Amino acid sequence: MKLTTALKSMTAIATVVTVFGSAAFAQEEQDLRLRMHAAHATQTPVIGTIVPWVADRIEVLSGDTLEIDVFEPGALVPGTEFFDAVSQGAIDMAYGTPGYGSGLVPALSAFTSVPFGPDATELLTWMNNGGGYEIFDRILADLNLKGFVCTLNPPETSGWFNEEINTVEDLKGKKLRYFGLGGKVLSKAGASVQLIPGGEVYAALERGVIDGGEFSNPSADENMGFYEVAKYAYFPGWHQQTSVNAVYVNLDTWNKMSERQQLAIETACGEATLKTLSEGSATQGPALARMAENGAEFKVWPDEVLDELRTQWATVVEEESASDPLFMEVMDSLTAFRAEYKPWNDMGYIQ
Repeated sequence: MKLTTALKSMTAIATVVTVFGSAAFAQEEQDLRLRMHAAHATQTPVIGTIVPWVADRIEVLSGDTLEIDVFEPGALVPGTEFFDAVSQGAIDMAYGTPGYGSGLVPALSAFTSVPFGPDATELLTWMNNGGGYEIFDRILADLNLKGFVCTLNPPETSGWFNEEINTVEDLKGKKLRYFGLGGKVLSKAGASVQLIPGGEVYAALERGVIDGGEFSNPSADENMGFYEVAKYAYFPGWHQQTSVNAVYVNLDTWNKMSERQQLAIETACGEATLKTLSEGSATQGPALARMAENGAEFKVWPDEVLDELRTQWATVVEEESASDPLFMEVMDSLTAFRAEYKPWNDMGYIQ
């Protein structure tokens, strides 16, 4: 018997409800109250507002056997400095981008995003079906962590500046705030790159501590007020065509959980991934319009500049791979997947 799409969906939902409420979870289960650090302020559109939503969703799906207390950046540890705290069990859980752990494992940067990399669909396909999750799980296990992708963002604004960037020479000597691998590319291009916490970028631009920088996508940038202290915003987001945030759980805490509790976290993050991708995409156009009304000017990177940045990205991959076998493994996996995916992408989609 053939099922209609609607009936299939109803059947799937009924199955999930049955599983979550069944005797399959009748094993011994303890109520747990967990502290979750948020790397982004929970008022930040999409990447921040999703955190309390995820916490609430986990509680519901666990049958209220998990209680999640969300803490703002700095309440327990500084915003980006949570990997050690969760690994050691000082904090039970955290939400933030994998690249914040690059000081411990440089290859984690590639799980946030790679310059000139895949869009959200292609990245998630690599993670789920191309071997990405297997490497990610292994890296996190070595850090005594269990983690799940919990946010997919649309492309980011690739820089706010008070001066136009028309040539590669215009980048040389500029003091810029950039995150992760994109920052390494710009350093190769002659910029002076530093990583400033997101909450401090506005003040750094306002005081002239930096000449330009990036933080997130336009809706988050609008929320931060960057258009008030920098005139020009550049696109496309070559440095982060999409970006990942994840939830991390201390592995000892994870192993104490029942199957239902573990599945609640995994399921909530799966839902949040789709929610943030759609919500994030929906909010960018209106944010751009509002910022334009307030004087922001949107610029497209000159081909000359993008060509140079692409060349420098190849240099970064070569150097990072030579010094770090794990980074090489990640990039080899992603590159091989993209080569296999490309014919379908080129033929199946309007370019």
